[in-house]
Amino acid sequence: MHVLVTGAGGFSGARLVPLLLANGHQVTAATGRGRGRLTSEMDTNPKLTVITGDLASGLPMPDKLDAVIHTAARSPQPGVGTATMAHDNILTTRAVVDAATRAGAEVFINFSTLSVYGQVSVPVVDETTPIVDPDIYGATKRICEELVAEQADRYRALSIRLPGILGRGSVRNWMTGVFDRAKAGDDISVFKPDAPFNNAVHVDDLCAFVADTLVRSWQGHDIVTVGADGETSVRRAVEIVVETLGSSSRIIEHTSERTSYTVSSARAKARYGYESRNIETLLHDFASENAED
Repeated sequence: MHVLVTGAGGFSGARLVPLLLANGHQVTAATGRGRGRLTSEMDTNPKLTVITGDLASGLPMPDKLDAVIHTAARSPQPGVGTATMAHDNILTTRAVVDAATRAGAEVFINFSTLSVYGQVSVPVVDETTPIVDPDIYGATKRICEELVAEQADRYRALSIRLPGILGRGSVRNWMTGVFDRAKAGDDISVFKPDAPFNNAVHVDDLCAFVADTLVRSWQGHDIVTVGADGETSVRRAVEIVVETLGSSSRIIEHTSERTSYTVSSARAKARYGYESRNIETLLHDFASENAED
């Protein structure tokens, strides 16, 4: 298959590209202004083409594609305003959808987020959970899902609503922040320590799922939520990271009225064969691989 991977310089995209090449696919890897995490070591592979630039501004695309994996997105961080979020999420997705339909792609896999749900008031999140007042990031990603769905008579599409993605070098999620504080030996505040937790996925499990889904059959646009297998407590999640690092960090517990929830992967497992390691194993693996750096 000829697969376009957007966001190929990002955390997930840069892990997907070598896996797809190893599986024998031809890959066009679209990055931003630079290559990001996409290493130059793969450039000798004749099945890889790297294109750089702004996807929303008409970046030249292949004339023929079999599949698109759309990981490119702008997540919340200091200095990122509404206009930037709209451009990098909504306009980029519109351009990628147009490119996919022009090139005759038969599969479109869209990386979405649990942030689309906004204010969650249920103990377990799945595809049927109501969407209530999402922030600007969640709202733009929900629009992206709709843009992908609009062309679902032209391809089969899957939007994956993701929790924090963990792995070597992961950034900008709660468990990565916990790791950073544990590595520094700083105190770690924990709210609702007894609440159940499985709200993470390992990047390698995610990439394996996506690579497998490329060759599956379904119709139209579907949505799945994914998380880790099993569950642990918020307190134990932090303890695993601290213990794996041999950190001196103290865990400071606080009460909170905020809602906590776990994530159901039942639909992803039943329909698409999703598999994930157990949450405690995942957290240990995450802390171990990052401790090596």
